[in-house]
Amino acid sequence: MENSAVFRATRPLVHAKMRIDRLLARAPRQRSAQAVPAPIAVSGHPVDIIVPVYRGLADTRRCVDSVLSSRCQSAYRLIVINDASPEPELAAWLRARAAQDSRITLLENPENLGFVASVNRGMALSDSHDVLLLNNDTEVNADWLDRLRRAAYGDRRIASVTPLSNNATICSYPRFCAANELPAGYDSATLDALCAQTNPGAVVDVPTGVGFCMYIRRDCLRQLGLFDSDNFGKGYGEENDFCQRAAKAGWRNLHLLDTFVLHTGGVSFGESKNAREQAAMHVLRRLHPHYESAVMAFVQADPARLYRLALDVARITRSKLPVVLAVLHDRAGGTLRHVRELAQHLSAQALFLTLAPAPGRRVCLQLASADEGFELVFRLADQYQSLVQVLRQLGVRHIHYHHLLGHDPLIADLPQALGLAYDFTAHDFYSYCTRISLTGDGNRYADGPSPGECACCSPHAPAPSGPGSVADWRQRNRRFLVAARYLLVPSHDAARRMAAFAPGARLRVVPHTDVTDPVVNSTVIAPPPRPADAPLKIAVLGSLSAIKGADLLEAVAQQAAKRQAPIEFHLLGYGYRHLQTRPHACLTVHGAYEDKDLPDLLQRLRPDLVWFPALWPETYSYTLSAALRAGLPVVAPDLGAFAERLAGRPWSWVLPWDRSATQWLECFLDLRVRHFVCAQAPAPIVQAAPPPAADWHYRHDYLQGLPDVTPPGPLLQDFLQSHRPRAGALRSLLLVGLLRLRSHPLLRGLAQRIPQHWQTRVKNWLRA
Repeated sequence: MENSAVFRATRPLVHAKMRIDRLLARAPRQRSAQAVPAPIAVSGHPVDIIVPVYRGLADTRRCVDSVLSSRCQSAYRLIVINDASPEPELAAWLRARAAQDSRITLLENPENLGFVASVNRGMALSDSHDVLLLNNDTEVNADWLDRLRRAAYGDRRIASVTPLSNNATICSYPRFCAANELPAGYDSATLDALCAQTNPGAVVDVPTGVGFCMYIRRDCLRQLGLFDSDNFGKGYGEENDFCQRAAKAGWRNLHLLDTFVLHTGGVSFGESKNAREQAAMHVLRRLHPHYESAVMAFVQADPARLYRLALDVARITRSKLPVVLAVLHDRAGGTLRHVRELAQHLSAQALFLTLAPAPGRRVCLQLASADEGFELVFRLADQYQSLVQVLRQLGVRHIHYHHLLGHDPLIADLPQALGLAYDFTAHDFYSYCTRISLTGDGNRYADGPSPGECACCSPHAPAPSGPGSVADWRQRNRRFLVAARYLLVPSHDAARRMAAFAPGARLRVVPHTDVTDPVVNSTVIAPPPRPADAPLKIAVLGSLSAIKGADLLEAVAQQAAKRQAPIEFHLLGYGYRHLQTRPHACLTVHGAYEDKDLPDLLQRLRPDLVWFPALWPETYSYTLSAALRAGLPVVAPDLGAFAERLAGRPWSWVLPWDRSATQWLECFLDLRVRHFVCAQAPAPIVQAAPPPAADWHYRHDYLQGLPDVTPPGPLLQDFLQSHRPRAGALRSLLLVGLLRLRSHPLLRGLAQRIPQHWQTRVKNWLRA
């Protein structure tokens, strides 16, 4: 059972205060200097490892077996408390396992007492044994108990010790204050071994331990007493209260960085909290008024960050995989998605870092996965050589440019500085169009005088980056593309345009890695005949800008409403501005979604077809991939990559992109009558065969010929410290003020009457 509701409740406040202080370049308030640690002799008594159990046979078996098979020198007894489990098979297994191993002491509560009373029962079995609280959804390894016990006796006034875990709020890794999956390629044993090798004996003081795995010294228990069952009932917040009582009595709570304990974590880290969690939060505020500020100060200072960074660096340098640096912009979207998917696609063959621009002529270096916490920031004005140094020390063997938008021209010099080859993927046309998308002032495609030219950017205008004019900038980009090992494009349309701009570039047409099965592109679930009076349901997908057709969608939907046409539009996503909906337009806007949720949303909506109203030549389109995977009919413009991706596909239409709203409505009405009412399939799309593509694939060819590199040595903590990220957000000011008002005694009652979903909406907006 996870007992860290207070962290989930205060995390937004903590991060907001941290951002404000960084924005104002204000150092966190330091606590008074700690006395020199005074180690004491380790107790000669065994340790009582207390595991309360209520549900989860598989989790409990893994936990118990991992304790009993660990290689610990410390004597212990494993006290398992069956808290009136409703699962007969779990109770039976506990009895059988206890009968097999004398190290297990099984206690069975005649009725469910809850976590606090169960733990107190276990702690009261001895007045001399230290105790270690352990959730039944954990897994331990090697000499884990020895390391925790050694840390607990590193000073005479240590009350509690909590190790690292994947799911332990302020003790979480790889992301801080988050629920994590294990890093790719690691299990709990190998990650625990890496912690022991990288951070031997490292500890930091924390305002509280975390109850999934918390070592408590018996002499502290004697002074303070057991957990507070009167105030905390069946659980939540009791270990936070205990650690605060210990701190007030002069004891220390430690976070141990050389030990990792897996915690599968049945508790959600979401923003919604049940009544018991919220009640515990109110009790903690009443009993310990300064607790939240202590948590805030700790997260702001984050003294364990350097040790987590050291673990990240150790994982990178010990991976024995080639390290690829992906250079991209800071605007997320399809470019970032492609980089992450490519990293996942090649996860068994390479490790990917990303380099993105940051405010103040800086760059941010991260691991490509969204589930990683590694991040270093470099000022290009005076830390460019440090960036080059860290890329060498991390063993970077190849550079892949995905975008130069927002980057200082120095970033284009990295291949020369490192002596490496590089690739360039054209996700759009920023190489020669400052507007990126070949669109003019009307947010519509402005065809250039010839391929490789745009009609929207004056060659005499100032360059978007670097010295000189747009013409000078284009010439620099042309040279850069020609010098690349490969110029990669995801479609033949994009290849035609880029080849015209940079003749001589070694161009390869390579689709993205999200759809690897060619059968997906040609499979359509043929729609059944529709009733003559049924409206045609049309879905539009994604975040719609003007060039992606937001204004066009609205105009067609308004015309449909005006004419009371049997057409309805559904935007799964949102527009760059508020779009007219019913009754003024036959349009429903469903709002933002996560990419992973789109298949379910499409299945639930069951549209008749998906329309792509794009007004620029998209080079790929991930939302088209989603429609293809769903097997839905598609209507797309004859612009960009759509036609070639839909060639030969049944129930698909590629139509002139520059139709008016009236013409699009007439088109949909015609499709409804001619094809959907009678279920009559159209003729498949016929497109001229593209030029033969080179037989080149990411999995087989991308990593061929990379040089061997030998990292010159480890990164020192001083170096990591000097490149910690320092970000800020003005919305944090509002968030801090709002949360402080909410906690004020005079306003607390009013705040409790505000529906939780509204509080969550406001908080999420302010944290964005």
